[in-house]
Amino acid sequence: MTKKFCSGIALFLIIATLGVFYQKYVKYPRCDYDGSPVTPIYEVEIVLKDSGIKRFCSIYCAVQWFKKNKHAVDHVIVTDEIRGNKIDSYMAHFVESELITNETNDNRIHVFQQREYAQIHMDKFNGRIVDDPFEPDE
Repeated sequence: MTKKFCSGIALFLIIATLGVFYQKYVKYPRCDYDGSPVTPIYEVEIVLKDSGIKRFCSIYCAVQWFKKNKHAVDHVIVTDEIRGNKIDSYMAHFVESELITNETNDNRIHVFQQREYAQIHMDKFNGRIVDDPFEPDE
């Protein structure tokens, strides 16, 4: 009886540990600015000159990090909110609207690959086109 009991406890602890590991590290990557889970549809990837990648949960977090580290950035990849395609930021249409994507940091900037979807979002959520926040200084 005690051998079965110890085996059961050991199995339970292993399963619990694996579950915590999955929830914390595998399910979603974490934001490199504030540690929040990165939802794939709002993900921003900053590719560094040394080929490293920084991942962020929103445009807000990526911009905050970018402002202090732009010297180390090669390019920025954003995610189209309609299809989930990853595109370079210079090809994207950015819309600031009343729709919040992240309650924690009040992010209101949305990314669209096609201008027609940006226009539809602007009309629906009282938005306006904004410049690429990752545009390098001239």
